[in-house]
Amino acid sequence: MRGRSIKTNNLEIHRAEPAVIELNGFLNALRCVIDCPKRMFSATLVEKDAGLNSIIEGTIKSIGEFGKLIEQRQSDYKTTYQLFIDHIYKKISDTKTRALDNLDWNLIEYYGLISTSDQEDGPWNRFISQEHTTLRFLDDDGDEYILFFVEFSDFVVVTQLGLAWNEK
Repeated sequence: MRGRSIKTNNLEIHRAEPAVIELNGFLNALRCVIDCPKRMFSATLVEKDAGLNSIIEGTIKSIGEFGKLIEQRQSDYKTTYQLFIDHIYKKISDTKTRALDNLDWNLIEYYGLISTSDQEDGPWNRFISQEHTTLRFLDDDGDEYILFFVEFSDFVVVTQLGLAWNEK
């Protein structure tokens, strides 16, 4: 199945797209729970044509057209995961309840499902098992974001988290 798309009614869908769409919806629901007024949380599948570095360079160029890049760095799982704790979970509750445990499990599970859709017997959960390039930037409105790139065999999942936003 590697490298193939799913054909449905003459419509080609990348094999990992359904799981990425679910992750995107999940992140939007989290955005609503923490009362973020804008669509600042998302996940997108980008097919690799020229490689991860090309995708990152294109993203940096795009950021320069509507904002300012603050930082680019390599981050391990623990550092990237801490973003979810600091910017989502802490806004929901000061104590980790069963509901937060369930949210957390679902978040990690989405990246695991995407890993499985890439290679069923491949690396387990690439969000956990590899480093990620992260980009921190400000947009023209002064809202702060971070993007991180999770690389798979022939695609990349780009996850965006809003870190700080202006309520105008």
